Order: sequence, then C-alpha cells, then structure tokens
Amino acid sequence: MKKLSLYVFLVLMWCNASVAEELYCKVERAFRCDAESCKEFKSQIFINLDTDRKIYQRGDSKGVDTHDMNFYQSGIYRLAEIDEGSFLKIDPENSFVEVVHLGLVTVNNFGKCKWKNE
Repeated sequence: MKKLSLYVFLVLMWCNASVAEELYCKVERAFRCDAESCKEFKSQIFINLDTDRKIYQRGDSKGVDTHDMNFYQSGIYRLAEIDEGSFLKIDPENSFVEVVHLGLVTVNNFGKCKWKNE
C-alpha cells in the first residue's frame, strides 16, 4: 500500500509540473529613452516568465539572463518585477510593456505574450 501511495503521489507531482504557467513574450516595438528624447530601434529580445517558479528570463542571439521575480496581480494587470528595477506589465489581452533601466536611460519594449501551451 505504501508503494502505491508513493506511486500516486509521484504521478500527481509529475502531472502538476507539466502544466507550469509559462509565458513567452515577443517584443514587437522598442524605444530607447534618455532625458532628451526617445528613439525607436529594432529589438531582438524575447522574455520567458515562469509564474510557478517565479523565474524571469530575457534572451537574444547572445544568450539568456535569468532572474528571480515577483509576480502579482494589480487590478486588471499582471506584473513581473526583478530586483534590478525592471518590470513587465501585462494587460488582459496579453499585450505587455517592459521597462528596463540602464543607468539614466530606459528601454521600453512593447509586444504580446502567449501561454506556453497555446
């Protein structure tokens, strides 16, 4: 009976892990802003959010940076924040804005997110 209980527990754990809440976000427009102006540029980054494990990943052709994140609901928006001061805000249609601070410059990325299982 103990073996059966252990087996059932492991199967349930495996099933739970396979439905992790993961979002893939693709940047469609990007702007680099300083005190003088904002200029649009071509961004090649993507963002992965694992809401179960609280992991925030930003990647491009050079590699992927992984950060711990706070992920929470605020009104109709879902927010992901990382310690470096960057944040990503997602609306109910899964459109997003990501704001990244680089010294006194910000990069503002706009795009769409999709759930991994879509």
